[in-house]
This record gives sequence, C-alpha cells and structure tokens, in this order.
Amino acid sequence: MFPLNMKRKLLFCLLIIVLVSSSGCDSKNTPQSQADKAFKVEQDEKGKFWFVDPAGRRFLSIGINNVTPSAWNPKPNTVYYDAVNTVFDGDIDKWKESVNNILTENGFNTLGAWSDPNLYDEKTYGTIILYVAGYSGDRCFEGLRPGFEDKVRRNTQLMLSRYRSIENVFGFFLDNEMPWYGTSAWDNIPTYTLLEVAVGLSPEDGAHQAARQFLMGRYKTAKAFSEAWGHPLESWDKLDIEFLRRCLNDKTQADRDAFTAYAADKFFDIASRVVRQMVPGKLTLGTRFGGHAPEPVVRACGKYCDVISFNSYRRLPKADEDQLARFWTWGGKRPLMVTEYSWRGEENTSGNPNTGGAGSVVKTQAERAANYRAYVEDLLSYPMVVGAHWFEFADQSPQGRFDGENSNYGVVDTKHRLYTELLEAMAKTNALVDDIHARSTRKSPTSLPKQRPVVFEPGQHPERPPYIDLIAEEAIQTPELFYANDANTSFQRDGDSAVVRYDTGQLWGCGILFFGPKSLAVGRGPKHATDIDGYSVVAIDAEIPKNLSFELFVDEAGVAAPGAETYNTNAGDDGESFLFKTVFGKGKRHTYMFALKDLLPRTEWGNQKGRRCVDLYAMKGLALYFRGLQGSGTIKLYSFRLER
Repeated sequence: MFPLNMKRKLLFCLLIIVLVSSSGCDSKNTPQSQADKAFKVEQDEKGKFWFVDPAGRRFLSIGINNVTPSAWNPKPNTVYYDAVNTVFDGDIDKWKESVNNILTENGFNTLGAWSDPNLYDEKTYGTIILYVAGYSGDRCFEGLRPGFEDKVRRNTQLMLSRYRSIENVFGFFLDNEMPWYGTSAWDNIPTYTLLEVAVGLSPEDGAHQAARQFLMGRYKTAKAFSEAWGHPLESWDKLDIEFLRRCLNDKTQADRDAFTAYAADKFFDIASRVVRQMVPGKLTLGTRFGGHAPEPVVRACGKYCDVISFNSYRRLPKADEDQLARFWTWGGKRPLMVTEYSWRGEENTSGNPNTGGAGSVVKTQAERAANYRAYVEDLLSYPMVVGAHWFEFADQSPQGRFDGENSNYGVVDTKHRLYTELLEAMAKTNALVDDIHARSTRKSPTSLPKQRPVVFEPGQHPERPPYIDLIAEEAIQTPELFYANDANTSFQRDGDSAVVRYDTGQLWGCGILFFGPKSLAVGRGPKHATDIDGYSVVAIDAEIPKNLSFELFVDEAGVAAPGAETYNTNAGDDGESFLFKTVFGKGKRHTYMFALKDLLPRTEWGNQKGRRCVDLYAMKGLALYFRGLQGSGTIKLYSFRLER
C-alpha cells in the first residue's frame, strides 16, 4: 500500500495527464491548430521563396485575373463577354465547370484579382482585393484620418460577405494601383506629391491637418521653413498648395519623401494589422503597385506585408531586372509577385482593335504564346519571385469596356472560344515552373541598379559657326507645343525674337520644343532629325517671370515613351531624353546657361535602356517645360542658342 501523501501525488499526476490528453483531443482553438491552418511564405535551403499551404505543400501562384462570367459595367450597345447567357443558356454551373477545366487543364492554380465569388469553393487557390480604404482618388491618406481601423473592418467584411468560402484563399491584396505618386499611380511629378495633394484638401480633412502638422513639426517657424524651401512665407496661415508647387530643391524633395513615408507607414501598418486580425492564417499581398512606386511606399509595404505585388507590362518577354531589384531591395527582401502582365494580338477572334489598354501588341497568337513561355520562364527563375498572374481571362469588348479599353487580353474570346495556341503554351510552361524555380542558379539582387552617368562627347566640326540660334534660323519644323488637358501654350515670332504664352493648369503643365535648323537636316530616320553636333552649351536669352520654375529637355531623334514597341533609330541615335536641373526665372532679361556635360537621364520619357550617351548628331530638339499650378503668363525669347 502507498502512503496517503503518495496517493495524493499519484492522483494529482493522473489528473494532469487527463487534462493534457483531453486538451489534445480537441485542439481547434489552440495556437498550434491556427498555425496548422495558415498559409505561409518560406525560403527553402537553397534560398528560393515559395508559398506554402496548410497541408505543407509548396507552390508558386500561377493565376489569371478577372475570371468572371460577364464583363463588369459594360457600355450599352456593345459586344462583350457574357458567356453564362450567350453560351451556357443562363446556367452558371456549366460556365463554372468549363472555367475550372480551362484553368486546371492548362496548369493555372490561382484565381487572380476580380474573379467571380462563385469559383472560390473549388480547390483552386484564391486571391481577393479588399479595397480596405475604399475607392476615392485620395485614399492613400486614409491612414492619417480618424476612424481608419473601423473603415478597414467595414470594407473587409463587406468584401468577404460576397464569398461563400475563403478556405483556399491564401492571401489578400489591400488595394490596387493606389496613387502613391500624388495624382496617380504612374506620374512621378516632383512638385505634385502626396504632400501637395494633402495641403490642397479642405482644412477640415485629417490628411490636410496631418500635412500641416508634419511640416510644422520639422520646422520651428514659418521663416525657417521658407528659407529651406527657397521662397518667402509670411506665416503658416499662408501655406497652400500653390506655395508648395513653386518650390523645388534637394530639401523640398527630402521633406516630400518623408511625408510620403509617413502616410504610407500609417496605411500599411493599420490595414495589415486589422486584416490579419479578421482573417488569421492568410497572407497580406501588398497593393498591386502600378509598375513603379515611390521608394518610401515600397519600404512601408515590405515592412508590414508578406509579399510585394506589382503590375508589369513588358514589350520584350523578359523580366525587368531593375524593377525587381528595386522592389526587392527597398521592400526589405520580401518575396515578389507580378500581378498583371500580358500581350495582345492583332490576330484575334473577338475583333479587338487593341487601341486602348496597357502593354504591347504583337501580330499573332503564336507570338502571344511564345512571349508567355519566355517571360514566365525568365520571371520565375528569380529566387524571390513567387507568382505571376496573367491579365485577363476573356477579351474586352471590341467597342471598348467601361473605360474604353478594347484589347485582346483573353485566353478566351468574347464568345468563350479558346485561344488554343496560347493555352497550349501556357499548359506546357506552367507544368515546368516549379522545376525551373527550384533548379535555377540565379541569385537575388544584392544592391540597387546603378544609374549610369550621362556621357557627352561633342564632335569636331570646325566648319560650323560658333553658335546657331534655334529661333533665328529656319527650323526643320515649327515648334512643337505640348500641354496637359487643363493647360495651354502658344508661340509667336516677333522679328528675330519670339513670345511664348503659357497657362500651366493644375496638372502636369505645358511646354514648347524647338527643332534644329533645316540646314543641318540628317536626311534619314525621322523627318525632324538634325545634326547639331559640335556644340556644348545652351544659352537662352529671355525675360522669364520671377520664380517661374522651368526645365530644359534634350530629346534625341527617335525619342518615344519608355517601354515603347520600337524606337526609330535610323538617324543613328537610340531614342533617349535628357534634362537639366530645375531653374527659376529671374523676372528680368537674363541669359540662362546650360552646359551639356551636366545633362541627366530623364526617366519619364525616352528609351530607358539606351546608352546614356547624348547623340547630338541625331536630335529631335530642345524643350522648355513648365510644371503645373504656376498660373499663366508670357515669356520673351530673344535667342535660344547652341554654342561651342
């Protein structure tokens, strides 16, 4: 027999064993069981990133966007995809069966953004855009406004209520292509950032108040602020968007970046935290950046989200190494996912003209197929890339969808007919991506891409005069005027001088480009191409209003938008554009001097893959550019000379 105290000890131990055993029998609410239900991203022993589902299966997310039974908000009297009614006699289950077969038979494992909620009860992995901040054009500021946490909860709950099941949803996008640059997701205007937009809001707006408090916290007095920003400000009460838009120097840009960082940190911190509380075990997949984003925003996204997502339309079927390096490095080495990419074909069965929409147009479906295979194989060979989502499932209306896009993006046409050649290439490629990813010897970037310096080497042309005046000489073409929708500019000769009238509007502004002289026409390539080699200085003798900021651009003959289909290089250049640092008007007649050796690469225009060499022997011309929100006025140009 055991002593009484020993019996008590044995009974206590048995009780503990029973309690532990019983808690292990029903572990639904334990931390371990929540972890078992969670989707994850992890890095394997070779440094490759993968998604991991609750069963422990690694996968890369290979998806298609907008898998829906009908076009959203179609325009009246247009032909558009409406397969449930036009093909499946109103039976959505038959459409659903067909769609699931198309996806699974061709190796797609993910429903991309905007896909139909009826599809989410299948075994396919899913993603959902929550639009946690709503849809307004200034939603980047929601983190600065009172009640954002509640707004995230309401919007998330509203979105989730549309889905019968989210069991296979592995992650949520917080938003899509937010206007982090200020006025849009794409236009990087140095004097129209989130700071200017916030100060331009109503004084009662929390974002406006946050912007003012932000600046007042960085500068003790309005005088100190005005000295740093380079323009007089009598008092903080006089601070407005017009004042900010007039200022541009290194200090202003640092302040603007700091405010962008502040707004982004608040947004991503609150949104990610609330979403994780509401749907534990799911990943936060960023906000689908529109190709690029300000560095502070990418850093904030990487700080709080599991994955950084972005859209990337390419002319050539090859991943953009510089783009990947920036997102990877700025984002704190978070894994990356491309959430839109595509190629459109002139040859298509929907009759799409492809005049509206992003991305390149190729001749045939065979080219679309070849581009898919080449791009996906290249992209997924990067160790930090965990997915790629094609845009989109069905062709757009040939007469234009709600916003006018009318392109052959689909893997099916408007009548649900398969683009077989494309899908066959997709199936073969998708079957290989896991192996390509696992076996690739490619390394993640270790640093940001280095910006190559501009090379300027003027040729020797002793036969040419010491200077040429682009106003006095007979130009190969009349000046080219360019301006935003709300702006305007004009040019009128006045003897040997000229008058430029401008109205910069509220958007990106306006400008005027002067072509080279007719006497120096190249005779090949674009008709406007001139050879102005041998000169090394631009001297502009002009009366320019005081404090009017302007920039001088130098465009090569074949210049076109970044990522253009082709650049006309027949004149011998490579289609680049360059610029000088911003200059401010003196308010009186003055000669503004620009040494061509001081040129910088222009990122908003021109071939970004060029040699960074100023090809003066094949030039389009030189342009004066005035940023928006500077009002209207007149400039008197006495001469616009290229000098040795």
